[in-house]
Amino acid sequence: MKVNIKTVLIIFLVALLGSGLGTFGVLSYYTQKNGSPVQSDNVVINEVEYTNVEKTEYTKAIEKAYNTVVEVSCKVQADTSGFFFGGTQTAISTGSGVIFSEDGYIVTNAHVLENLIDENTIKVKIYNGETYQAKVIGVDSRTDLAVIKIDLDGLPYTSFADSSELALGSDAIVIGNPLGLGISCSNGIISALEKEIYINNVYMTVIQTNAAINSGNSGGGLFDINGNLIGIVNAKKSSAYSTTTIEGMGYAIPSNTVVKIINELIENGYVKDRASLGVRVYTNSSYYVTKGVVISAVIDGGGADEAGIQQYDVITAINDVEINSYADLSKALDAKAIGDVVTVTVMRDDKEMKFQVELKATSRD
Repeated sequence: MKVNIKTVLIIFLVALLGSGLGTFGVLSYYTQKNGSPVQSDNVVINEVEYTNVEKTEYTKAIEKAYNTVVEVSCKVQADTSGFFFGGTQTAISTGSGVIFSEDGYIVTNAHVLENLIDENTIKVKIYNGETYQAKVIGVDSRTDLAVIKIDLDGLPYTSFADSSELALGSDAIVIGNPLGLGISCSNGIISALEKEIYINNVYMTVIQTNAAINSGNSGGGLFDINGNLIGIVNAKKSSAYSTTTIEGMGYAIPSNTVVKIINELIENGYVKDRASLGVRVYTNSSYYVTKGVVISAVIDGGGADEAGIQQYDVITAINDVEINSYADLSKALDAKAIGDVVTVTVMRDDKEMKFQVELKATSRD
C-alpha cells in the first residue's frame, strides 16, 4: 500500500484544527453558564465563594463569654502516698475561673486551691495574656466553690442565667483551660438536671452535660446559647481502675447555687447561714469504726456542746436516718435550717445515747 505523505499531513492539520475549535466551544459554553474564568499564564483558576460568613448562635455566645474566662494556677502540697516512696511534694494546680465583676472578682473551684501552700502563688491569666497575682476572698468546700480577686478594673464579666429555668436537651458551651493548655471551647447539650453525685465526701446536686470536659476545666464556665453562665464546671465522670474511657458525663454547679455562695463568701469569707451541729468529724471514719462517723472535735457554744455530745462520740443517726459517712451527715444537715432541733444518736463506750440538738449557724472556725 502506497502512502501519500501530503495526504497524511493534511489529515493531521484538519484534526488539530477540529480539536482547537472543540476546546473553544467547551470554554465558550462554560463561560455562558458560569461567568468568565480568571486566566493567568494560560492557567484557568475558578473563583472560590465562601458561604459560611454569617455568625452562628454559637459564635455570638462564645464572643460574649470567652473573655470572662481565665486561667488559674497555684502551688499546692500534693499527696504522693500512691507512689513508691509516698509522702508529699510541691506541685502546680491548674484550673479555670470566671470573672463576675468588672473590678476583678473571680469564681473558681475550691479544689483548685486545695492544699494551697502560699496565697502569693495564685496566678490568673486573663484574656489578653497578662498574668496577675490573686488573693483568696473565701472558700466553701461543701459546694466546691471559691472566690479570688485580682487588682484590676474595667474587666469583662459574666452575666448569670437562672439555672432553674434550664431545659433538658438545651445547648451548652464549656469554656475553660483544659490540661493547662489555654482557654478553649467545647459544645454539647444539657443531658441531666438536678443530678446528685458524690464527690470529695459530699453529695452535690449538679447539671450534667455531654460537652467535652478535661482536667483543667475545673472552675471554668458552662454557658447557654445566649452566652450567659449556667454553671461552674467542677467534675467529670472517669474510670480510674479500668481501661474504660468514659466521655460525655461532665458536671457543673448550677448558677443559682453559685450566686448564693459567692455573695456569702464576699460578705463573710465563709458561708454563714448554714445549719450546723457544731462538731467536726473525721471524713474517713471507717479507719476507726465500721458504722457511723467519729467526732474529732466539739465546737464550744455549738448545739452539740450544749446538748452534751463529746469528742470521740460516734454519730450513727440523725432523726433515725442512718449515718455511715461524712457524706451522709452532710446530706442530712443540708435539708435543715438554723434553729431546727434534730435527734442525734451516738455510740459512747459501746452504749447508744440520744441527744436533742438545736442547729446553729456555721462558725468560721
